[in-house]
Amino acid sequence: MKQETLQKLTDTIVGTVHPEQVILFGSHARGEQGKDSDVDLLIVESEAFDENRSRKQEIIKIYRQLRWVRFPVDVLVYSKAEFDYWKQQRNHVIAQAAREGQVLYAS
Repeated sequence: MKQETLQKLTDTIVGTVHPEQVILFGSHARGEQGKDSDVDLLIVESEAFDENRSRKQEIIKIYRQLRWVRFPVDVLVYSKAEFDYWKQQRNHVIAQAAREGQVLYAS
């Protein structure tokens, strides 16, 4: 994937949800992507999700702004507290993203 495309993707997400971090992980971060590989992104937000703040609504907001993208993108959205907890759990996808991921944005 071109760096300009990755930057545009990151800028779109940052402008939409103002996260603490955007992390590229999976095959694209490892440089092992194939022609059909999706782009895996972990978005870390400062605020917790609860009955007043919906993770699902945040994800919908992001995907609506990524309509221009012509390749598969998979986003995971976690609060900072959730990220800090799950990155300590060895076999969790968040731990893998924290270990192997490429930070595209950090506030």
